[in-house]
Amino acid sequence: METLLLLEAAAFGLVAGLFVIAPTAEQERLRLQLREVARHVPDTPAAAEAEEGFRTRVLAPLAEGISKRFARLLPERQGEVLALRLERAGNPTTPGLIFGLRIIFALIGLSFVAFGGRVILFAVALTVLGWRLPDFWLAQRISARQRTFARALPDVMDLLSVSVEAGLGFDAALARVSERFPAPISTEFGRTLREIQLGRPRAEALRSFASRVGLPELDAFVTAIVQADELGIGIANVLRVQSDQMRTFRKQKAQEKALKTPIKMLFPLVFFIFPAIFVVLLGPAVLSFAKTFGHP
Repeated sequence: METLLLLEAAAFGLVAGLFVIAPTAEQERLRLQLREVARHVPDTPAAAEAEEGFRTRVLAPLAEGISKRFARLLPERQGEVLALRLERAGNPTTPGLIFGLRIIFALIGLSFVAFGGRVILFAVALTVLGWRLPDFWLAQRISARQRTFARALPDVMDLLSVSVEAGLGFDAALARVSERFPAPISTEFGRTLREIQLGRPRAEALRSFASRVGLPELDAFVTAIVQADELGIGIANVLRVQSDQMRTFRKQKAQEKALKTPIKMLFPLVFFIFPAIFVVLLGPAVLSFAKTFGHP
């Protein structure tokens, strides 16, 4: 019985390793930059190490096998939702892999029901956690990517505005942004520019770009650019206004977080810091009081 329990726990930990070893948004950005350097210097040892790491040689084939086996079982509507979320996360994996890991985690947790007794509650909790774990990981990737875009958007708007006012076209300004900013900003702007160059309407390409990122500020920017293009308004003025609005919005978000800080600090103060202070300050007094008025 104990051996079976250990084996199931080991299986759960093995599959969870796919998420533990998965790179963070910052590591993914550095990996993309390293690949860009390796394109010009193919014999770089660091580039070879990055391309032939444990994740590429071991985890990637395992993930590919899970994805292929479970992609056929994925419902069409759920597949579309997962594909959109993966786009917003930067396409770190495939919908089939996410769906397959959900089922594997849930089955591993459900298998603990065989032990009966109090383990059933643990098995139910582990099943629910296993089903939701890939969603938590994906939501974290989406949030990190959106924060990267939100921090960089005012600077992007400034560069677009300056480039257009200097005489460049909007497409050339997009190319300048793609050259000057790191991934994932350069990746998304470069993809949008390539779609426009291949003949896709600018409005459609920009809306697709906003949908891939899923950021409200970017949606407002794309809407303003599309309306200015349709109504014949100067894009330079629109870009200048959008840049000012995004900086104001970022300042308001910072102020909002600052105002929330005292409330967030209240709980650790009440439950952790104040009790320790009371023990240090009142402890000697209580001991002295008990010694003075207590029984010998």
